[in-house]
Amino acid sequence: MVKVFKDLNGLVPARLVLSFVALLLLNTLLLAFTLKPAHAADPAPLELSAPSGPTGTILTVKGTIPKDYSYLNLMSIFVQLPSDTGFYLRMGAAPVKSDGTFTWSGPLPRAGIALSGDGSAAPHEITLPNGPVTIVYGVVPSFESAHVTFTVTDNANGPYADPTGTDQVYYNWARTDDLVASGAVSRSWLWGPASYEVLEPYKESPKGWRYVTYYDKARMEITNPAAPTANNAYYVTNGLLVREMVTGQLQLGNNTFENRKPAEVPTAGDFTEANKTPHFAAYTALQTVNNNKEGQVITDLLDKQGKVTPNPALAQYNVTATNLVDQTKHYIASPFWAFLNSSGPILVNTGTSDQMQQNGRIFDPLFNATGYPITEPYWTKTVVGGVEKDVLVQLFERRVLTFTPSNTAAYQVEMGNVGSQYYQWRYNASFQ
Repeated sequence: MVKVFKDLNGLVPARLVLSFVALLLLNTLLLAFTLKPAHAADPAPLELSAPSGPTGTILTVKGTIPKDYSYLNLMSIFVQLPSDTGFYLRMGAAPVKSDGTFTWSGPLPRAGIALSGDGSAAPHEITLPNGPVTIVYGVVPSFESAHVTFTVTDNANGPYADPTGTDQVYYNWARTDDLVASGAVSRSWLWGPASYEVLEPYKESPKGWRYVTYYDKARMEITNPAAPTANNAYYVTNGLLVREMVTGQLQLGNNTFENRKPAEVPTAGDFTEANKTPHFAAYTALQTVNNNKEGQVITDLLDKQGKVTPNPALAQYNVTATNLVDQTKHYIASPFWAFLNSSGPILVNTGTSDQMQQNGRIFDPLFNATGYPITEPYWTKTVVGGVEKDVLVQLFERRVLTFTPSNTAAYQVEMGNVGSQYYQWRYNASFQ
């Protein structure tokens, strides 16, 4: 159901050129989900953290979806103007928990591009007025859901919301992870099953704000929604989250940064005190360290304080250093190199009538999803599911790769939960 829902969550912008057949298919899906199932229960009331305030206020929105819609795993949050019936401005989206509840927190936009609830009219720009507006949730704006009134007291400041092109985020996710979500393939996630959409400041984006989508294992963003998508492989980008957490440089623009402390967040395993695996901060001093050689067996063990100690017993796993990356002067561990060059079932032409499954490279281009390695690989003692294990960890600019020999073959190499780790560091909160 992830694929179907995400198709709906990203409404197709009017300017996006799609074939007639693809558009017809999308409209069919929208119609199917807009219609209310027979005997659907009335939705539970929507809760707001505050009844009034200025635009830019960080609002927390809580709700419970009707049982008839229990198959949905993501819920969008919209604001509607009383004088602009049928048009909605997306604030963001939050995952739905197993009990049907969801919680979203983010800034109330001052202005942005409003979308037609049924997709029948072109988007247009709106500015929230002083006075009452309506907060609603749904898979599409016309989805029948609870609503609540919020009174804008001052509309002078706040973010600009441009959801144009956000459907491309789903298409990027679907290429590899739709097949994982549906159970069609058995392999580790590239992005992860959960997502959380919110507006964040970015200097080069429209009015200084952009939509970002957090997944368990990464974050996607569209910095310039007005940029054409044709022949533009980097329209949807993948944040340099690991580099930010290691350096403490939180990126707010192409050349704009906020100084913070490196992240005291575990790079792998459980978020518990029992997990003694090194935090991101432990790798800060290791970015320029490289004592490996091509083909050398990796036996270095890294502790929580960042101390490296050779442990000959780790040679049993026969992991070697290979393929020195010129850009950062770091080798890649042999299981990670094999993983980055792996092929398997993927979806191509996502979002069009020509979408199909075929075999192809999982990572294409090679370092597009991960970035370059910024440390050497190190063994760690990491608690996973309450059990301490030998886990090899290597940090890349955008991702953390882990190798757990005790896992089954298909899941020995996995992506670390960088998206949720970064969100924890940036907001001191969890989006799960």
